[in-house]
Amino acid sequence: MSVFTCKVTLMEKLNHSLYRVFLKPPQSVSYKAGQYLSVLMGKKDKRHFSIANAPSSPLIELHIGATPENTYAMQVIEKMKKDGSIDVEIGLGEAFLREKSARPIILMAGGTGFPYVKSLLEQIVLLQLVNPVYLYWGVKEYAHLYFNTQALEWEKQHKNISFHPVVEQADVNWQGHKGYVHQAVLNDFPDLSAFDIYIVGRFEMAKIAREDFIKQGAQLSHIYGDAFTFI
Repeated sequence: MSVFTCKVTLMEKLNHSLYRVFLKPPQSVSYKAGQYLSVLMGKKDKRHFSIANAPSSPLIELHIGATPENTYAMQVIEKMKKDGSIDVEIGLGEAFLREKSARPIILMAGGTGFPYVKSLLEQIVLLQLVNPVYLYWGVKEYAHLYFNTQALEWEKQHKNISFHPVVEQADVNWQGHKGYVHQAVLNDFPDLSAFDIYIVGRFEMAKIAREDFIKQGAQLSHIYGDAFTFI
């Protein structure tokens, strides 16, 4: 795997704990929608982050949730600020978009896993795929839907895309899905056998979701998620 030293071209805060970062590789790089990169902090210290944009962009977009308590991510942010560049390996993971599949698609993201599904959706739109696409994004609070406006725009502009935000701790005024994001999928689709399903989120959530989806007909060979490499 080649190592690239990327320049940090932009870093902005989307909310109190989430950074949006754009990296410029020194040359054209190849990766697939849905893959991730590893930031090299040391010889044996690699930290993984989903690439948040489709491969057509000359820049690499990352969304990094970082707080002082989360040293795994915060140290990366601090290094980017200090050095203005970062060493990365690009194009990792097997949960990339199966572009030639004609099956309907469920994209399910828990919390800060949204960058992964953003990359997939951008590629789906770019390729003008006509597969029905159902985006489920689960968060604890409504305020955590930091890309809600863009998700709604995808739904508005593309008839085959529908957006289903799921709020775990919803207030009385919330009219959408409540509770756990994978349960919302189960409630909406009694038979999951026809779908390609892409899952991103905490390992324990991904494990439970995969088990429950299979019980409801999902085919193991059509469930994709890099978390499954580690669990």
